[in-house]
Amino acid sequence: MKELLNPKQIYVVSDGSVDKTYRRGRMEGVHVSYLNPGRGKAKALVYLLKRFRLFDKYKLIFIVDADTMIDKDFLKNALPVFNDSDTAVVFASSKIHWPAHFLPNLGLYFVAYRDRLVHLLKYLLIYGQTWKYTNVNYVIPGFATLYRSEVLKQLEIDTPGLLIEDFNLAFQLHKKRLGKIGYLPGAIAWDHYPNNLSDYWKQVRRWNIGFFQTARKNGIWPSFFWLAVGIFSIEVLLSSVFVILLPLLVIFWIIQLLPYSNPLLSTYQTFYLAFGPYQYLNLKDILLSVFLLDYAVTLIIGFINRRPQFIFYGLFFFFMHYVTSLILISSVIPGFFSSSAGTWVPPKRS
Repeated sequence: MKELLNPKQIYVVSDGSVDKTYRRGRMEGVHVSYLNPGRGKAKALVYLLKRFRLFDKYKLIFIVDADTMIDKDFLKNALPVFNDSDTAVVFASSKIHWPAHFLPNLGLYFVAYRDRLVHLLKYLLIYGQTWKYTNVNYVIPGFATLYRSEVLKQLEIDTPGLLIEDFNLAFQLHKKRLGKIGYLPGAIAWDHYPNNLSDYWKQVRRWNIGFFQTARKNGIWPSFFWLAVGIFSIEVLLSSVFVILLPLLVIFWIIQLLPYSNPLLSTYQTFYLAFGPYQYLNLKDILLSVFLLDYAVTLIIGFINRRPQFIFYGLFFFFMHYVTSLILISSVIPGFFSSSAGTWVPPKRS
């Protein structure tokens, strides 16, 4: 950050950290505060904004997570977007440092899956959602985001009961019609993706619950924004149900191949033929639509981003599709019926 800004323009809040964040901040000559116990990211941000009266000092406020590295050209690329007076916020394009390797690595398998998803969302979702004639992006990623102060001041950052603030800030911005959400591929921030199943599960579940909590909190209002969000939500939910039910179809196929049968298997087969969602599909259909097309997309993304290892990792991405679907479906009830304090334990970073 000191390569982009004067140290006196940098404000750090150590939210219950047990490392040397506070001490290092003092050594670097930046403004630094220490909260103990931690209050959660949203409340820590509000504390920082109020204590140093940042809304009065700056026209733009740049919020950056501690584990995010900002590209040296970020501000040079992002600031001109604000020449459009309708632009309220610009968020970073997430990138990672992909290590060159030949032998497969389990940790990099999880990283590869998230990297593929990020690029897929960028190509097929974010570009269209942040187009100036649509402006329906439903999340403002909080890892590296540049706000107009006058806009951020009108948003409730620490809304009670929400696990994360990223979705809530976007919903509020659209609901209050405060401006457009900008995105620029050249405004890069270097991020970290989960490298194990536990961290992936916790992170994605936190995001899913945060989304459903935000939808419940803000409600539905007539708008092109909600039309887009509603269609997308239904699509993702149906896709997740489809993936979760696929093993039942595999069982149905296996039963047909068995040289024997028993009453229980025969009952299942009869039930599935009567009510099963895929009784008119065969193995070839599923192989083509679920695996081969998905694998082709993985290869294309790997080729565009120079990730030859995706050729191998992509063969096993269906497992992560299944895990992601399970996380989503299991997040619906706690998302709509639970309340959160806004705190969580972040994953360890090397």
